[in-house]
Formats: sequence, C-alpha cells, structure tokens
Amino acid sequence: MTCGRVGIKRILASTRPACFKEQIALGSTSTSRPPKKVTSRPGSARILTSNIPQTNPPSEFRSLPASLENELLGKARAVIQSPTVPESAVVENALQACENLAQILAGDVQPAPQDIKVDITPASNLLSLEENRDNPKKQSQKEVSSILVAENAAVQLVSNTAYQVVTDPKVFITPRILSMYVNAQSLLGRPGSFPEMFKLYASKPIPKPGTNPIRFSNPYPKKPSAHIPLPIANAALTAAIRFRNLPLCFDVIENSVCAPAFRISKFLRKAFIPVSAAVLAPFAIHQLAAQLALYQNTMDTQLATKMYFGGILAYVGFTSIIGYVAITTSNDQMDRVTWAQGTPMYERWMREEERMMIDRVAGAWGFQQRSKRGEETGLDWEGLRELTGLRRMILDRTDLMDGME
Repeated sequence: MTCGRVGIKRILASTRPACFKEQIALGSTSTSRPPKKVTSRPGSARILTSNIPQTNPPSEFRSLPASLENELLGKARAVIQSPTVPESAVVENALQACENLAQILAGDVQPAPQDIKVDITPASNLLSLEENRDNPKKQSQKEVSSILVAENAAVQLVSNTAYQVVTDPKVFITPRILSMYVNAQSLLGRPGSFPEMFKLYASKPIPKPGTNPIRFSNPYPKKPSAHIPLPIANAALTAAIRFRNLPLCFDVIENSVCAPAFRISKFLRKAFIPVSAAVLAPFAIHQLAAQLALYQNTMDTQLATKMYFGGILAYVGFTSIIGYVAITTSNDQMDRVTWAQGTPMYERWMREEERMMIDRVAGAWGFQQRSKRGEETGLDWEGLRELTGLRRMILDRTDLMDGME
C-alpha cells in the first residue's frame, strides 16, 4: 500500500509519531501492542474503503492532530472505566469519534497504483526533466515505509478502541451501535471481527441499569429482536468481499441471515398477517355465506349457505395458492446462484436473503463478463461451489446460462 496523496505525508510525518509515544491504557486493555504484520496473498488486497454511504469529513478533520486522538481515547475511557452502565449516547459518541477518524484514514490512504508502461519519447524525457526541476525533493523508500508504519499504527489504534468499547461488558449493543461499529471497521479495512460481533449482539449478557455492582441478565438469542438488520448484514458482507476473504464472507452470512432470530423475525414481519388471514378466512367466509343465503328464495337457506361457502372458499383458496407459488418460485432476482430441485417452496422464501448474499459473493469472485461465466477455476471457486451445493443451491446451473437454453 502506498500513499496516493501528498497531504498524508505531512499529516503522518508531523503529527502521528508524537501521538504514539505515550501508551494509554483503556481500562484493563493496553493499546501499546505493535501492529500485526499483514501478509498479502496472491489475488487478495487490503482495501480501506467501502461502498457504505459516507459523508466527507470537514476540512479541519483532514489531518490527525493529537487532540483528536486524545479526544477519542478520552471518550473510550468514559465508557470502559465507568462504574455504572453507560448511556447509549456516551457509547455512540465514542463510536462516532472512531468513525470520524476512520473516514480520515480511508480518505487519505489510496490503494497501491499498478505499474503502467510508458513509452519513452523525447517529449517524455523533457517532461520528466521539468518535473524533477520543479520537485527537487522526493521521499525515499525509508520515509515512505515510516509513513506506512505510522498509518498502520493509527488504524490499529482506532480499530482496537472501537472493539474495546463495543465488547465492554457494561455496554448494551443496540442496532445503532452495531451499525456504527460496522461502518468504522469497514472504512478501516478490518472486517474480521464482524462474525464475533454478530454473535455478541444476540447473546451478550444484558446489563441492568441502576445496579451497583452491575447485574446481568441472560438474553434469548432466538428472540425476534436479536436478529441482525439486513442493511447492517449487507454492509458487513460488502466489507468482507472487498477484503477478499471467502471464509469470512460465509461467516458473516451464517451469523446474520442464517441465524434463527432472523428467520423468526422475518416470519413475524412478513408472513404472520397472511397466515393469520388464511386461518381466519373460513370463519369469515362462512358468516358471509350465511348472510348471502338470506337474499335468495330459490332453495333452502342451509343449502344455499353451503353452496356459497364452498364457492367463495374455493375461489379464495385457489387464488391464494397461485400467489404463494408465484412468490416462492420467483427467480428474476437470481444471477448465478439458484435453488436446487426439490427444495421446499417455504424454505426458498425463508432463505432468500441467504441465497441473495451467496449470489453476491459468487458475482464478486467470478468473471464479470457474462460470456466468460463457467470458466472460473481455482481452490476458492471450487470451495464456493461446494459450499453452495451443501446449502441446496446450485452455482451456474447449466440450463440457465447464456447459450445453453
């Protein structure tokens, strides 16, 4: 990774070294650990930006003075060292500071540029001489390395601070706190803690406010309110895809849309009213048929009630079945991942978000050109195909590919 902007050279060289001479303890955890050495694998890249909606920070936040970092650590101490349960506003202020610094780091750091072949011509030689004359001082490789070390230390500080704040036992994780944490870590390019955070969101002991010492209650991980909101799950998956980590992508999927709490919540939000209507429909139809039978005099009232009841119930039932089949078998939104034959229709509807996310992963790992689809090879692709098959899904079904109809 190299720095693509001139501003970060001044920022890191002038402000960061002074900020990291002090070792500031957050509760019982110290942030004085050196940053872990990251080794890149072929075909993977560390990306510090994501497509999560973000706003450009103010111009005064384009640098990282010591005051901002001290403010961040001070807000984190207010949460971690608090003897009582901190309010949600205090926790959100600490995470907002982490998110602001993450936006600064993500805005100043650019991915390493690819080598570009340039034809050497007399005109290019003259231009290079002019550039050398205008910029006599250029950074050496040692200076660039020191800047990157300071940058990694800053990223590590912000990432660890956000992690310590959210995992503190006294902090109750709300959907807004979880969203802010995911945004901050996505901007920093550190999505590895998302599966753990999703588990904590559903199973972390709930602190009781106003108790001293603090008492905790055990939550029920399968309750509907413990589900991961779909926008947060999509943002976490986007960060994992940019990180080019296939196991991490499936861990995010497994701990978000595959969790029992998410499926129970989906049933209550989208299927509870239709199912209740289907259960109550026969009783309502019988009352309607009994009233209609009173408006005729050609047959017995009871016989007319039965005929009206059967006709209306058949119409409502057949229409509902057609609508149910249309909803559960729709495939216009599918791209590369489809359901295997024999998968129950109810399961297809219930697990549609899971299939959608796996479809996104397959689209990110495979060729973007439709004409090259089906030609992918490699261990990651074969593992993706196997994991997809284990979930009753098919990756690149042959009869649905272009030219194979």
